[in-house]
Order: sequence, then C-alpha cells, then structure tokens
Amino acid sequence: CQCGDSTEVAYFRCRDCISNMVYCRTCIINQHRCTPFHCIEKWEGRFFGRTSLHNIGFVLHLGHDGHPCPHSLPDKGRLTVIVDSTGFHSHDVHYCCCPASPEEDFPQLLQSSLFPATLNKPRTAFTFNLLKDIHVHGLTSKKSVYDYHDALRRLTDPVFPGQVPDRLDELMLILRVWRFKTTVRRSGQAHNIDDSLPLRKQHSLGVRCPACPEVGFNVERKTIDEAPESDWFVLIPFIELLVPKTFVSHKYTLFLSCDGNYRLQRMHKREDPDDVALNNGHAFFVQDDEFKEHIKNMTSETTEDSTCAHLRAHRLQDIIKFKNAVISGVVSVQCARHGFYSPNGTVDLEKGEAYARTDYALSGPLTEAQHLRWVMLSYDIWCQFYIKFLQRIGAHFPHLLETARRVRGAVPKMHVKGHKADCQVRFSFNYLQYSGETCGEGIESSWSVNNESAGSTKQQNHGHRHDSLDDFFSFWNWLKLQGLAAHLGKKFQDCLERLKKFEEDSVTMSVKHAKHVPLWEKLNTSAEKVGKEWTSVYIAGFKNSRPPTQLKAYDKLVQKAKSKTLQTDGDSNPDHINFINNGLRLEEEQYVLRCHVQSLANADTTTPAQLVNARFALLRSIQQWRVVRKSILPELADSLNNVTTPNPEELPLFLPSHWDGSKRPSAVQLLVDIELQLREGQCHDALDRLRLAIQTFNANLKFKKEYVHGQSSNTRAQAFLRTLSNDKESAFDTYTRAREALIRLGFPRNDKSLQPLLKTQ
Repeated sequence: CQCGDSTEVAYFRCRDCISNMVYCRTCIINQHRCTPFHCIEKWEGRFFGRTSLHNIGFVLHLGHDGHPCPHSLPDKGRLTVIVDSTGFHSHDVHYCCCPASPEEDFPQLLQSSLFPATLNKPRTAFTFNLLKDIHVHGLTSKKSVYDYHDALRRLTDPVFPGQVPDRLDELMLILRVWRFKTTVRRSGQAHNIDDSLPLRKQHSLGVRCPACPEVGFNVERKTIDEAPESDWFVLIPFIELLVPKTFVSHKYTLFLSCDGNYRLQRMHKREDPDDVALNNGHAFFVQDDEFKEHIKNMTSETTEDSTCAHLRAHRLQDIIKFKNAVISGVVSVQCARHGFYSPNGTVDLEKGEAYARTDYALSGPLTEAQHLRWVMLSYDIWCQFYIKFLQRIGAHFPHLLETARRVRGAVPKMHVKGHKADCQVRFSFNYLQYSGETCGEGIESSWSVNNESAGSTKQQNHGHRHDSLDDFFSFWNWLKLQGLAAHLGKKFQDCLERLKKFEEDSVTMSVKHAKHVPLWEKLNTSAEKVGKEWTSVYIAGFKNSRPPTQLKAYDKLVQKAKSKTLQTDGDSNPDHINFINNGLRLEEEQYVLRCHVQSLANADTTTPAQLVNARFALLRSIQQWRVVRKSILPELADSLNNVTTPNPEELPLFLPSHWDGSKRPSAVQLLVDIELQLREGQCHDALDRLRLAIQTFNANLKFKKEYVHGQSSNTRAQAFLRTLSNDKESAFDTYTRAREALIRLGFPRNDKSLQPLLKTQ
C-alpha cells in the first residue's frame, strides 16, 4: 500500500471514488470515515469481488467527524441498515456519549443527515441524499417508491436482489414525513410567513401564483376599490374617436379554471383506517373531515340533465360506473391565466362531477378572493353549473354569497365548440369583455402531466394519496413559477407586436368606415335573449332571425290561414295545414319503425310483441289520417286508399311531394305550398339535430378514449356510442329525405341554405 505499512497488503479499491488506486484495509477505512456509503471491492486473486466496509471492520461513529467519541461506551453500538442512493449498507453505528449530546438516538442520526425509521433504538435509517433523490425522481418521472426501492435492491446485489433487506414499508412511511417537512420548510411556515400575509388562509403550504391579483401580496385593497372599469383613452385621428386603451378590470380580475379529472382515482381496496393526510387541508386538497360532513348533509349530489352535447357525456360516466374505484377522480381549481393549482381547491369525486363537490372546491379560492371586485371562472359545464350556482352558495356558503355574485363565467375555447349554439354565443371567451386572450384550457395540460402519477396514487390509502397529489400539484406550481418570468416576457413581446398591428388596423378601418362607426358604437356586444333565442352581434345568421323550424313554419301558416292571407291556388284552411303536418309526423314514425325492423333483422331475432303492437298503432294512425285525406281530396280517395301492404311502415302516404311537378294531380296543388314551407323547417330541424348528435358523439368518444378501460366498461361504452351514432344517421336520413321532397316540390336544387349533405360530412 502507498502508506508504507509492510504488515498490510493493498487488496481494496472503491468503485465510487474518483481514484482507482488500491489500498490496504486501514487506508480504505480511514478514507471513508466521512463517506461511509461507498461501495468497495476486494482483490480475490484473479478478479475484484464485492465486499463492504462493514465486512472489513468499519465502524460509523456519530458526532465527531467519523472518529470515535472519547466518552463512548461499549454497548452504544448497534448494527443498522442504512439505505443510500448508492444502495443498502449495514454498519455498526456508535453514538456520541458526550454530556452535551442528545440522549436519544434519533436526534444524533438526524444531525448526521440520516433519517431513522423509528424513534426508539432505530435499526434502519435513510440518508437525506436518498430521500432527496427519490423525491425528485418521483416528482419529475412519476416513478413509484416501489420501483425505486426495487431498483436499489438490484443495484446493491444484481445477482441475488432477494437477499437484500426489504425496507419498502419503512421507506414509504419516512418519505411521507420527508415530503411534509420539506413542504413546510419551503412554504415559509417554518419562518412565520403568516404574520406577513394575514389575508391568506393560515398555515397554507401550497406554492401560489405570484402574478394573479392577491390583496396584501401584490396589490393593495385601496387600489382594487378605486380601480375604474377602463383606464385611459387614445384619440384616433381624423374622426376624433376616443377608444379605451387598456381595461383595468381585466388587470385586477382573478381568472379561475375548474375541471374534473377521472384518471386520478383511488381503487377499492383494504386500507388503514388510521392513515390520515399530514397536510390535513393546508395544501391543495380541502380538509377531509369538513368536506365529508358537507357532502353528508347534501340532499342530492347529482347534476341536472342538459341538452348541451358536452354535458351529455355524463350519461357515459354513469354507464361505465368507474368499476372498482371508490374515488372516481378529482375536481380542481387553477388560475386560468398562469396554470397554478389553487390552494384548498381540490376535492375527490364519486361517480361523476357533482355540483356540490365543485362548489366546495371553489369555496377555498373564493374565500381568498373576497376583497377582489372581479372574478372570472372557466368551467367546461358552466352553461349548466351557473343556473343554481348562487342558490347553492347562499344555502351552504352564505359568507361567500357576495363574492359569488361577482363571478362571471365562460366555457373554455376548445370545449365550447362541443356545446350547443346558445352556449357558444353566451359563454365563449371570444365574445366576453375584459377576458383578454384567456382560453381556459390550461388546466388540461397539467392533467396530461399529473395523470402519470395515477399508477401509484390509485393504490394508496386515503390520506397518503392526498399527500402525494398535494406534492405533485405543488411541484407543478413550482415549475410554473420557475418559468413564469420568461413566459410572461415572451407573451408581452408578442403582445406589443400584435397590439401595434391592431391599432394600425383599427385606425384604417375607422377611417374607411367612418359613417358606420357611430352605429357600431351603439351596438350591444353582450349576448341578448330575443324571445326564446340568444343572439349576438358577433354571430352571423339569417337576415331577420334564426333558421326557420318546422314548428315556426306551422305556426306561421296557421296564423295566415286564420287571417285569410295565405296565398295558394285554392281554398286553404287550418285543416289542410294539420293534414300535411300530421302526414310528416307519420312519415317520421314509419322511418323509425323501419329502422327498428332492420335492427331486429341484423340481430337475427324473432319478431317481438312490441313490434307487433307498434305496427298496429301505426296502422291505426294512418287509417285515421286517410279519413281526413278523403275529406280534403275526395276525388283521389278511391285510387289512393286502394294501395295496401302488409307492413304499415311501407305504406305510401301520397303527400304532394310524392309526385314530381309534371305528374302531380291537380287536386293536390293547393297543398304544395304548405308542405314546402313545413319541409323547409323540417330540413333545418334535422340539421340542428345532426349538429347536436355529432357534438354529443364526439364528446363521448373523447371521454371514452381518455377514461374508459377494461373489457366490460368498454363494451358498455361502445354500445352507448352506437346509440349516439344512430342519432347521427337518423338526423342525416331525415334531412336527405326532406330535401329530396323539397326539390320535387319545386325548391331550387342549387339553394345555398340547404345544400346536399354527404355521409363523409
């Protein structure tokens, strides 16, 4: 050995030291007094074999830089398994016995950067290095503790990893404590940060958005109270028009985004009833006991039915039933502008996105927003959620009612495309004042990252899962905080370029259309309800109103007939209109019955009694309708009523559109204009049904791809999607039949409002 001691032979080398020198036993021990978790090898004559510092007599002394304590006692040593990022190590640990040293063992281990697995006579400890390493790996790669522990055992002994001590349970427990203590330290609670921020919820542990308005942190209460709706104005030359340059209400608006996630489930399994969350409602999840009490007192958690296509995806949620999941997911609140999770803004879901749970998730962020004058909430089901929002808040959170009244709502820009036309007019960020370029979809990007943690968190106990997800959400916020300055700087530079172009275009357009500007200024930019329909200056539509519907056409015809203003070739009255309208209804019933017969034929089943009853009811309705036809068209009664078929769904009704113009009997000419107007309304109704059916199908298909797993759930979901697909086919067929009938009635084939529709569309 290089030490010159002739009594010892250099047999040992360290794999973790930068040097490849070979040392004697004494030298290798002395070199590793302060690095006891290196892996060493011993020369076996032909190769270097694995050994350990413990095997060659190394003793880990605490409190004296690796040297023995001058007051040590013989019985103060204890064989301890110490887990480091380099693997598992066994060491004889001797504790300091100096009078000033702690009498307990665990404080001495902590002072040496070792976290004991127990407080009393610990025989297992984990290095701070290991806990930091596994914490960072878990946050960045979403690696589970089980996988990390397994990798460490294989790193320690690649050939026989089963012989390495199993410390998984201890590691998971200590890591939870480590995470909690790290969160407390980083949140500033260890330094009494609550004294400096009294308006925040006390003992808050979450990383917060520094850019959103927060009274007492980045804006004063007086500034909020005195802020006008708009700030200062710029004068456009030539026409002397004052235009708002910036809107202060947007600057001081708290933009929130709310969304449900069905990946972050918790499976139904045996759990430890004593497992509680260490964060206990001080991070992102709400306080568990208070939340359970709130839900227990709710009479109903279900969401109301809606005709909106996006909301009809909840039907699919009920069908798959989240098999084996006691918690079906979470609903969380973020700041919509910067993507930070809101403290006390996350709750568990059970079998769907119930409004009572969403209200509770919002109660935390709204509590801290009580001093703000403007709040904007982005929620993909806002069109239904807002209806009884104030009523629910007043009943269960009366202290937040005034704040809730200041909340405006919108649907995220991508999600709103799946809603019906009224929602797109009323709740799109594109048309709402003081919303800037907020899209509301930022929360979706956070789910794509945090969903990777579901593999481990879904099997954890209740409290453990809350602590883990709190940790992942806090890390997400920390990453956003690190990149926030660069992100906002880039956005600001892009904004300056676009603002300059916008101002130039505004001046050009204002000068070019100077005579129209006063009229445009008087237009109401908010959505308005006219009758039963919503309109907006931003939405292109028919000249006078929305597209005509069959019901509107019917009402219009009846009104004209009663006032004797209907222009036809003969005597017309409301009976004629009812006759044609009922004929169209029977035609649709025939189509539905034909589809039902076809489905039974494809399934190769016998004719059920329900089909026999349906045919009998349809035949009776047709016979009654024929009686009316005989009174209106007596000259054609004998020839038309002689046409028979065993199946009523195949019986021709001989409406005016049954014949082309040249072959149509003169007796039915007085009914042509009536059917033409009703058919036009029928076409527009079919197009509305088709749009809704496509949106509903796409919303449910997206939900199935993201959240439905397993054979049984996929089978049920696929059956439901076939039903929705049939709705599309039905609307398509109705439109095609109605348009063909219109053309036979003389409707222009090249009309732009009712164009040919292809299956591919």
